[in-house]
Amino acid sequence: MGLLLIAVVMFLPFVWMLSTSLKQDSEIFGETIRWIPTVFDWENYSYIYKSLNMEVLFRNTLYVSVLAVAAQVLLCSMAGYAFARLNFPGKNILFIATILTMAVPFEVLVLPLFILVRNFPLFGGNNLLGQGGVGMMNSYSGLVFPHLVTVYGIFIFRQFFLGFPKELEDAARIDGASRPRIYWNLIMPNAGPVIGTMGLFSFLWAWNDLLWPVVLIKDTNMKTLQAGISTVAQNPSRWGEMMAASVMITIPVILVFLVLQKFLVQGVATSGLKG
Repeated sequence: MGLLLIAVVMFLPFVWMLSTSLKQDSEIFGETIRWIPTVFDWENYSYIYKSLNMEVLFRNTLYVSVLAVAAQVLLCSMAGYAFARLNFPGKNILFIATILTMAVPFEVLVLPLFILVRNFPLFGGNNLLGQGGVGMMNSYSGLVFPHLVTVYGIFIFRQFFLGFPKELEDAARIDGASRPRIYWNLIMPNAGPVIGTMGLFSFLWAWNDLLWPVVLIKDTNMKTLQAGISTVAQNPSRWGEMMAASVMITIPVILVFLVLQKFLVQGVATSGLKG
């Protein structure tokens, strides 16, 4: 009963968001609270879709999110495997130092990241010294840059690989398999749960990112969904349009979660228990 009550409380804001997106302004700002609109008004959806050019925003956000998922699964799994299976000087110290960076808020890193992206060599007209151009400003590469690898991704992959039977790797090595082949042909095909978990988290992080696109992107045609609807949120009288945009943004996230939820449970169970 307690869990059901919590579920209802968590679900109510989504119901209110959907209800408000279908209301006319007279009902939104009226004195009477109505959960079900008297008249279902779809004008909020059509207006916000056309005025914000939602097709472009969806395309940009989806492209960045897919690239972020691919990059994090690849790079975080490689780093996690190195920390779990390879022996090299200072491994434990380097891993601890990596984990400690999770305590640094992203807001603190925005300025250094911006300078790095702005002066990135050989991008956007920059020379080898990072001068003369705009670097990765107003580009997909710039949007994806902070999402290439995450400490959390390295951590959960390392935890999963620590629990992977080492005997299977030893048997593969006896058969003549190299480290790269063990990683690609043995480890990764059996890492479905943690790949699904990391894929879900990285997709959500990239899809819901607001601060970085607002800082980096000035070209309207390169904006993402969160940066696009932030312009609507600046007008406090446009609740219907803002809720309609929020519904359209939330639906893909819900669909992705429903598809990958079983991997989320399996990934947490298999990667979070072994130290």
